[in-house]
Amino acid sequence: MSSEQQLVLLTGISAFIGSQVAEQLLNAGYRVRGTIRQGKLQAFQQAYEKKYPGSDSIELVVVDDIAKGDLSAALKGVDAVIHVASPLAGRASAEQTLDDATEGTLNVLRQATAAGVSKVVVTASWGTAVTPGSSESWEGITINQNSWGKTTREQALAKGDDVMYVYLASKILAEKAAWGYAQSHPELDLSTINPPFVYGPWPSGLPIPAPSALGTNGFIYQLIAGKSGRPLPSQLPPGPTYVDVRDVARAHVAALKVPPNRELYKKRFLLTPGVMLWYDAVKHLAQARPELQDRLPALPEKLELPGPISETDVTPAKEELGIVEYVPWTKTLEDTVDWLLEAEKSWKV
Repeated sequence: MSSEQQLVLLTGISAFIGSQVAEQLLNAGYRVRGTIRQGKLQAFQQAYEKKYPGSDSIELVVVDDIAKGDLSAALKGVDAVIHVASPLAGRASAEQTLDDATEGTLNVLRQATAAGVSKVVVTASWGTAVTPGSSESWEGITINQNSWGKTTREQALAKGDDVMYVYLASKILAEKAAWGYAQSHPELDLSTINPPFVYGPWPSGLPIPAPSALGTNGFIYQLIAGKSGRPLPSQLPPGPTYVDVRDVARAHVAALKVPPNRELYKKRFLLTPGVMLWYDAVKHLAQARPELQDRLPALPEKLELPGPISETDVTPAKEELGIVEYVPWTKTLEDTVDWLLEAEKSWKV
C-alpha cells in the first residue's frame, strides 16, 4: 500500500499511542482522518491547525462511542483503518470494559468491511499472549505470535475487582474476536500490533494530558513523584516487558504495507526490545538525572526477581515490519521523564 494520497482512518487519535501513530502517518505521506470525542475536539483541532498550518492532510471527526457509533461517514473514501481506541484499565466496570473492548473492535471491523475497506490494523497487546494472573512472564519461556493467554468472560467478571486481570482479559477477548471475524471474512486483511507496557513522550504541540490521564507513563511518573526514600514500586503484571511508543507507532504504519496472509496469526506482531526493571531505571536516573535524586525511591540492597525473565520472539516484526532496532530503554526512560517534568509545569499553572 503506497502512502501517496492514501487516506487512513485512525481511531483514538487523541490518545497516547494514537497521537504518535498520527504523527508518523503524516510524516510518511499519508492523509489522516482521526476519530475523537466531542469534548476533546476543539483543543486538538486548534493544536493541529497550529502544528500543520494550511494542511489538508489531517481532519478530525467526532465519534463518542466507538463500540456503538455509526462510522459510515468517517469511512467514506478511506483506504485503510488503524484502530487504536480501546478502554483504559480501571476506568469502567468489568462488564463495560469487556464489552467496550470487544464490541469496539468488532464494530470497526464490521463497518470497515461493509464500506469496502479491507486493510485494517488493530492495536492489541503483548499481554494477550500470557494468561492474566499467571507467572508466565517470570518462567523463562519464549512467548511468540502463537501464544495466547487463557481466560473467559466469566472468569474476568468473577475477578472484577482485579483491574489488571480485567484489562488483560478484555484485550485477549477483543483480539480473539477480531481474528475470528477475519477468519470468516476473507476479504479482510487484518494485522494486529501487540506491544507490552508502552512508554515515551507525547508528540510536541498537542494538548498535555492531566496527571490522571497519563496511562502507562504513570508508571514512569511514580518513579519521580513522591517522598525520597520511599519503597521501590513493584512491577505490575504482566511483567517488565516494555516498548517505546515511537516504535509502536512505526510498527502500525509499517503494517499498512505488509501484503495479505490468510494463515492464522501470521500478521500478529509482538513488539518489544526486552525489559525495563524499575530497579535499573532508578539506578540510571540517579546517574543520568542527578537533580532528581531527592525524588527517587530507595533501592533494596539486592534485586530479587520472581523468576527468570521470559523472552519474546519478535522475528515476525523484524522480517515483516522491518523493526530491526528499537529505542533503548535508557533513552525511552530519559525522554519520558523529561517530558513528564515539562508536563508538570502545565499542571501547576
